[in-house]
Amino acid sequence: MKRTTVALCALLACALPAAHADEPVPSVQVKGIADPEMRSYRSVVAGLDAFDAHRALAPHALLRFRMRHAEGAPANAGDGLRLRLASDDGSFQEDVPIDAAGLLTVGRNQAAYDADATFILNQKNGLYTGHPEVRTAGLPDNVRRLGDLRLECRVTIAIVKDQMPFMAKAALNTLMLTSDWCAKKDFNYGTLAPRPGVRAVLRDGERSRTLETHGWNMMVPIGDTGWPDDALVQFDEGVSADLTRTADETPRTVP
Repeated sequence: MKRTTVALCALLACALPAAHADEPVPSVQVKGIADPEMRSYRSVVAGLDAFDAHRALAPHALLRFRMRHAEGAPANAGDGLRLRLASDDGSFQEDVPIDAAGLLTVGRNQAAYDADATFILNQKNGLYTGHPEVRTAGLPDNVRRLGDLRLECRVTIAIVKDQMPFMAKAALNTLMLTSDWCAKKDFNYGTLAPRPGVRAVLRDGERSRTLETHGWNMMVPIGDTGWPDDALVQFDEGVSADLTRTADETPRTVP
């Protein structure tokens, strides 16, 4: 069976003005979902609902959102980012704090939901994106838990689906042969690595598998139930940032 790869490496762009009803819906492709925007608070609530519904995958994890430059590099305090949540009619407005590491937390707010508020960043369109990040407390920065990534996928897909028109969702459900994309056996989740070209290895005890990486993007076999939720992805921070690696560990120099 041909491997299904849905790369979700540049999702949920915060750096956009408030959405309007006549704006085009983001396009959807088999090998990539092109930048659906983290505009609508209601869409993000769909992600919060997915996080609560699938907490068994990562019972001790936190959900936050990480701001990054459009090309993938993490944002930080030096970027001077300011984010607010506001309604078009001015009935609701609230600042959303971004910490020094570029992380933010989105909580439940009924007033924001009722006002159909949107996220607005103090930057030009397309310069920054915001991505869900699910992490179990206590793990080193260069380690990701597989169950965390499985839950992160469900949060991401819930937000994406909330922004899709019905026919687009139906078409992808047909293509994937399931409405639960993240659980599909041959599904690889494209998530961001700490830096481009880093070597990423999935480990469970003595068993290991080198993951395919392309620039900032890392492909994780979250649909393969042969790997338990407690399996760990470890990044080798000593690898040159100019490398791209295939699943058989073959490095390729990025031109």
